[in-house]
Amino acid sequence: MKILLLALCLPFAICACKQQTDTAFTESDKIITNPGQGFASCRQKPRTDGILPYGVGYGRYDWSDFEPEDGKYDWSKIDELIKNYAKIGLPVSFRITCANYHSKKHYSTPKWALDKGIKYKPYNWEKERQNPKNSFTTMTRYTPYFDDPLLIELHTRFVKELAKRYDGNPHISSIDLGGYGNWGEWHTYRLGVPEATPQTRRKFADAYLDNFKKTPIVFMSDDAQTLEYALEKGGKFPRVGIRRDGVGGPWHYRNWIGSKKYSRIPKMGEIWKSQPVLLEFISSPNKQKEWSMQRAVDFILGNHCNVFNDNLHFKNTFTSAQDAPLIEKLKKYIGARIVIDRARILSDSQSVEISLKGRNVGCAKIYLPYELVYELRTPDGKTAANFLSKENPSDWLPGEISISDKFELPRNLPKGKYELVARLAHKGKVLRDFAFAVSEANPDGSITIAKISI
Repeated sequence: MKILLLALCLPFAICACKQQTDTAFTESDKIITNPGQGFASCRQKPRTDGILPYGVGYGRYDWSDFEPEDGKYDWSKIDELIKNYAKIGLPVSFRITCANYHSKKHYSTPKWALDKGIKYKPYNWEKERQNPKNSFTTMTRYTPYFDDPLLIELHTRFVKELAKRYDGNPHISSIDLGGYGNWGEWHTYRLGVPEATPQTRRKFADAYLDNFKKTPIVFMSDDAQTLEYALEKGGKFPRVGIRRDGVGGPWHYRNWIGSKKYSRIPKMGEIWKSQPVLLEFISSPNKQKEWSMQRAVDFILGNHCNVFNDNLHFKNTFTSAQDAPLIEKLKKYIGARIVIDRARILSDSQSVEISLKGRNVGCAKIYLPYELVYELRTPDGKTAANFLSKENPSDWLPGEISISDKFELPRNLPKGKYELVARLAHKGKVLRDFAFAVSEANPDGSITIAKISI
């Protein structure tokens, strides 16, 4: 970090001389883990192996996990997820399903709900996929018919209770709009029940859209009709973020933004500018014939992904020596990556003027509520004063960043030497700071933009 001090005495000025400090920074080459972006750890507890830069803890659950009896709720799984990741200053995200082809239980929709009269159907894995020695592959599971009015009534009641407890929780980065279809992915593939009508699917969407007013909602993109409805509900596009669990599959590349399937959503490619984009591999690209890891990485970054699911059963994808350079690129540039190149500070005993120039070199932006805060720190590291920038870090799309602020200093500020530090702090004060991607960053991710005397 190069610092240049200049004293500027303005002609005919009555006040004391201005002190100018110019500081240059260098972009870091390190992979930086920041809250709400990078990779989602699909485990109840954070991983500690360091393979990926995890910025989110992610859980997939069944409705039956939370309402074991009619109208009686047990939220312990989500509360535990929040608690585990809060210890390391990271947020969580989750999805709740009514049918799960891979569930370890017979019932994803609670048995008591089916017993009340919801029409349902037993289903099993395809015979060629069953292992007679493994009950997980041979067990019978039960799925509701999604057009059943009683299912919609009871599940909507459940989502209302879910929202009462968690909407606006600062520990939650987003919630998947689940409920409908296999895995909550808005299709009934492998379940043996027909697709619900468009009117019914909108009711499942409304359960979340009408009750979650603060926490961001992310919608699976497989159902283009309901996606269009969800994006436009309330009259302000886009109401939801989007998620695609199919990176790597040729079919998914052909059916994406700009394709016939999504022709009724002309602004689909603009969603990322205000709502998050979450992606996941459909399989391990380096194990599929004629699948390209290069194409997968280009797709992930080109679609402004801010969170990518690790999918632990594809662990070899992220540890392959053959693809290491591409995976390193993915780790580094998913989400926002904020670089400050230079700072100019003008200060005297009364005020401080700040000018910062930098770049967001990542593929997306900061979606969580962060704010730019300046601190005057004493030589022993204590904060003597702090100031809130008028800039909103969520406005920093990929590209150039220009920041300009001016503050009056407290009149009772003791004379002495201070470090002027810039940090990106979470508004809810429960997540750790968003670290700058510069080599000179402090251990807490902040940067010292000037050393000044007052």
